[in-house]
Amino acid sequence: MWFSFFHEAGHVLLHRKRPVYIDLVGDSHEESKEESEANQFAANTLIPPSRFRQFTASRHRFSKESVMRFAQSLGIAPGIVVGRLQHEGLLPLTHLNGLKRSVNLAE
Repeated sequence: MWFSFFHEAGHVLLHRKRPVYIDLVGDSHEESKEESEANQFAANTLIPPSRFRQFTASRHRFSKESVMRFAQSLGIAPGIVVGRLQHEGLLPLTHLNGLKRSVNLAE
């Protein structure tokens, strides 16, 4: 949820003068420059690049405890760190998913 929020905020802040378009989920196409920039904005807003490099440089494996400590040091939810590690290919998609929280917008 937070990545999506900051991704869309990135579009507003970085691409205000660009045309608005709808990107359908599951639509197969190459990522546009604007989407890439919004993704990078979200990633860097949630986890500063220098801190992420420090955290990942010293580890080949990421434990639940190390992810939780890192998230706490940044003041973010551990699931955000797990999602970033998975997206970057540093953690298998099957690992540490218990640290992610589901959001039910209907509630």
